[in-house]
Amino acid sequence: MNYYVRYFETEGVFPTPQALVEFVANIPQITMTDELADGIYGFCEDKTSFPRHFRLPNKNTFIVIKTTASTLEEFKERGASANSANAAEQKEVKLSPADEIHPGRYNVKMVFRRAIVNPDTRKCSFVEETFEVEMLAQSQRQCFEVVLDHLKNHPDVDPRSQYPSIKSQNFKATLIQA
Repeated sequence: MNYYVRYFETEGVFPTPQALVEFVANIPQITMTDELADGIYGFCEDKTSFPRHFRLPNKNTFIVIKTTASTLEEFKERGASANSANAAEQKEVKLSPADEIHPGRYNVKMVFRRAIVNPDTRKCSFVEETFEVEMLAQSQRQCFEVVLDHLKNHPDVDPRSQYPSIKSQNFKATLIQA
């Protein structure tokens, strides 16, 4: 684990807590105290990976970030997780149950808040309305998108109507025939 430190325009990446403390002590605007050194060592030994801001007596702060980058250029190019350039690819992609492909006939039920406009005052009020349909689809997400698209583009439904999310209890797509 390496440590990136920045105080205004002064910055660097250091392989050990001792090198980090020496660098901070050599910054002219910072007075190194035992308390500050203990705080830096404590942060370096801590298991958390969050950045830490150290407040100085002059109300300024400097930041220390744990990183796998070994040089300042590498840190600036890739950020704190420098060795995991393809971090997004390394993360395990978890599909929600709504995204799982199960082609077939679905019974879809959506409860949404329909906007009803009063023609005299031009103000709208909301009433809960249930839309239910059977349809052929590949997944629950496809059912959700088709129903949402239908309701949003229907001329009788006001565009100010409010719709639930796919994870809401107000949307349900049940596979009735595969």
